[in-house]
Amino acid sequence: MKTKQLLLGLAASATLATMASAQIVGSRHDFSSNSWSDGEICKPCHTPHFAMADLPRLWNHELTTATNYILHEGSGTVEDDFDLISRLCLSCHDGTVALDSFGGQTGTEFIPSSANLGVDFTNDHPVGSDALYPPDPQPSWWAGAFNDPSTFPSRVGLEDWVDPNGVTQKVVGCATCHNPHNRDGFDLLNISNNASALCLTCHIK
Repeated sequence: MKTKQLLLGLAASATLATMASAQIVGSRHDFSSNSWSDGEICKPCHTPHFAMADLPRLWNHELTTATNYILHEGSGTVEDDFDLISRLCLSCHDGTVALDSFGGQTGTEFIPSSANLGVDFTNDHPVGSDALYPPDPQPSWWAGAFNDPSTFPSRVGLEDWVDPNGVTQKVVGCATCHNPHNRDGFDLLNISNNASALCLTCHIK
């Protein structure tokens, strides 16, 4: 019985791995053709063993520690002003950590400018501390301008951000809109944005 359960578990794990791989193969996050990736798809971000402690998703990539972010509401740091999942994304996309800095190694291959958000977020959608949902206190323009999160599609969600007082707040984060595994071919979006469907998940227009 135990052998059968083990085999079933291994089969399920293999199926899930195949599904995840199929979603990312050929997407902009498929780095397997780059020499610095060791020819692997998952390894630049994830590892099944010896993952970084206290981080989700079996994380394998060096974290950004940038302290000079320019935000819509002033200056900030990646540790204090972004939810954890967004910080994982920014560990490549803020351009301060090399793409090949994973598995304990320090890399030299940095993200190309076309995908480099940098540390100035004043020309990007607010995220983290800039994007409390809803803001507290709520400004007069909030009512009737944004949807209730309970109405969001299941694939679109807010992220947890711990504010300076240690209180967990709901914020817009990278993963609110984006799926790094290219789910259903929506070009790294959680849902299709045809007719601005993703934008209208939050915004009432």
